[in-house]
Amino acid sequence: QANFFTDQGFIYISINYRLAPDHPFPAQIEDLASAIAFVHREAETYGGDPDSIFLMGHSSGAHAVTLVSVDPQYLRAEGLGLDVIRGTVALDGASYNLVRTGEKKGELPRFYRPAFGSKEATWRAASPTLQVMDGRHIPPMLLLYVDRPVSPTRAKELAETLRDNGYMAQAILAKNRSHKSLNKRLGAKGDKIGPMIVEFFREQMG
Repeated sequence: QANFFTDQGFIYISINYRLAPDHPFPAQIEDLASAIAFVHREAETYGGDPDSIFLMGHSSGAHAVTLVSVDPQYLRAEGLGLDVIRGTVALDGASYNLVRTGEKKGELPRFYRPAFGSKEATWRAASPTLQVMDGRHIPPMLLLYVDRPVSPTRAKELAETLRDNGYMAQAILAKNRSHKSLNKRLGAKGDKIGPMIVEFFREQMG
């Protein structure tokens, strides 16, 4: 991925964040916001443009980049607004609406619980779809999903919610990809998803 995007003229920055259960939500989103603030502050040091920051994340990373893009509190804590994000790409997230995920059984699936616990108020705060509001500077989003349970429905719901509130969003099926291969093959020879993402980035740069 790094080679592909740098070959296309972008600076590729990979970040990490604290993990549950030692650090439950919202530690991950706070760390992402801190990283965005660092990049915005230091971009020119590395030959970058602080006004051309794009976010991209896979799986749990897809959840993180979409939430930090719709809920302004995290970047506000760093002295920034949502307008510092030029565009966001989410790769096969399934946790955009945790309230819907947990409502049938009254609890989240086991692998979500260390991060998001058992309280619906936390699920709501952590759900990008439920944090979309008009009047915010939410960036354009490209939501890619694969043919597996939950992911398509959640991506389409988030994209529709964004559009209903006046924002640009697309939910697109990544054909012939699994949850794993969508990320692993991104930017590899013959991959069609990488060029699609680059086209999305360049469209936002105008």
